[in-house]
Amino acid sequence: MSNTGNSAGSEFSVKSLQLTLKDKLRRSGKTFALKVMSKSGLADLVGRTYGGNGVILMFHEFTRDPKSKLGQGTRIDDFEAVLKMLRQSGRDIVGLSEAVRRLEDPKSRPFVVLSYDDGYRSNIELALPVMERYEAPAIIYVPTEVLTRTINAWWLGLREIVTRNDQVVVEPMNSRFECSEYSAKVATLRRLIAWVWEDFGRADGLQQVFKDNGLSMADLIEELFVSEAEMVEADRHPLVEIGAHTTTHRALRLLSAPEVSKDIGDNKTYLEGALGRNVPHFAYPYGRPSLTETREAAIVRSLGFETAVTTDPGCLFPQHAGNRFLLPRQDAEFPTDGFSHAVCGVNGVYRALASRGKSPIANTEFEQLASQ
Repeated sequence: MSNTGNSAGSEFSVKSLQLTLKDKLRRSGKTFALKVMSKSGLADLVGRTYGGNGVILMFHEFTRDPKSKLGQGTRIDDFEAVLKMLRQSGRDIVGLSEAVRRLEDPKSRPFVVLSYDDGYRSNIELALPVMERYEAPAIIYVPTEVLTRTINAWWLGLREIVTRNDQVVVEPMNSRFECSEYSAKVATLRRLIAWVWEDFGRADGLQQVFKDNGLSMADLIEELFVSEAEMVEADRHPLVEIGAHTTTHRALRLLSAPEVSKDIGDNKTYLEGALGRNVPHFAYPYGRPSLTETREAAIVRSLGFETAVTTDPGCLFPQHAGNRFLLPRQDAEFPTDGFSHAVCGVNGVYRALASRGKSPIANTEFEQLASQ
């Protein structure tokens, strides 16, 4: 498509409108279904089979107003409601090392692990005070280039230019989006992110788009992510543990095996030097879409990690105690009803859907292959 001329502009306007309507319907339907599942007790019923011994919940940013972030992040009030629910349900909130120990002990209490990816400053400013009220520990996975302020945080760059502009031109996509209304901005951002996820190599081609829109990625990173000093201070808090998340936050399937080993290993070394301790836990950037079956699991094991988490939905079962390098992890972010989303995640509803009602245990088959 051309991104110049009146006819092209009209075409892109219609495209944005169609995206908006589709996005609204999908999100509204999902919100309604989640609420029904959580309020009716259906999620608890699913949990009898799919809930396992525990679950790792995944968060990224926290916010008081998801609308300011175009529907991204976790509303902090929802996060507090989730922690209150977990405490009332009798589940313990534990660290990853304790979670693995409990998987090896069939008599241990059910548990939840809180994990935050990328090292957002809101993990400390907004989430930590809530964690303190509920005595809830969490692990924050931090890439090296967040700390050196050199990371290509393309997902945040896209959000920023869509927030700022009523019309967004993306030359590498050969597209223009009209997005003067909030709903159109949300739909446009979702489409742009999905376009990169279709081919992670496209992320490197967005630098000129950001430059054309007057965006300073360095300033954006400085605003949203912790500094190295802040990370070190957070790691000293009794409720916070820092984990590894690669050096560059690139999709690992784009890299050769030696490059993967270096990208992960250098991050481990950097963090251990800054923190003055071993860093035993790792999270794959982007999760399953960026992996090549078992190669990454074998590399992570060889580098001396104790665990590695994916973004594959599912709860933890005793079988995962010996299969710790592709652990399932439940996405707990859903701005329109984060509480219901988390209730369904804790009970394994998303694993039930992903497996179409089959095995409740995710990913042990991949780990078995990786060890051969």
